[in-house]
Amino acid sequence: MLKCNYAWREAYVRAVLETDPNLKFVQICEAFAAIEQRRLSPVETEDECRELENAWEGVRALISESGMKLA
Repeated sequence: MLKCNYAWREAYVRAVLETDPNLKFVQICEAFAAIEQRRLSPVETEDECRELENAWEGVRALISESGMKLA
């Protein structure tokens, strides 16, 4: 099955792949914002819903690993 390219996914992938600690913070914040924004709207497919929840857990793990504090 061909995966759709959701707009929020690009920000998430950038955060996951970023290796520069100075840029990682920005990428994580952008991914967090993109995923949170998408979660505020109805999700139309089960596939996107599942991927969105997985990405949400992933970004939370990135936040935890980085020691970031989000308000």
